[in-house]
Amino acid sequence: MNNINYKFREDELLAELTAYIDKTYDQHYSTTKLQCSEVVVDRGHGIGFFLGNVDKYNGRYGRKGTPADHRKDLLKILHYALLGLCEHDRINSEKEEKGVYKSIKTEYNIPYEYVGDTTDQPTINYSINGAI
Repeated sequence: MNNINYKFREDELLAELTAYIDKTYDQHYSTTKLQCSEVVVDRGHGIGFFLGNVDKYNGRYGRKGTPADHRKDLLKILHYALLGLCEHDRINSEKEEKGVYKSIKTEYNIPYEYVGDTTDQPTINYSINGAI
């Protein structure tokens, strides 16, 4: 058993974070076997998406809703930070190790495929008739 005397309730808070993350798999975020985050990662935008959401909820903390809502924002920050950590590891691991960060407990367990460096992709112009 664990003999660490946590001074900031880290053990309790990690258990709560795990329960929060588990609930997200039952919510509308995962109505199919493929989560939208997996699509974003597959398109090469994972790290920016995850860190952008950390920024979003960090900036929103304390500005919207009640203290209970602010606490939920902190849980979202931690969840997106974990997803960012997983994506960081995936991007920075060797090609043959790309799928090791996907839990073997998940029903949809197809390893991510390495898509190469996406930083040199052409810019898409979404303007209509040249106007932005």
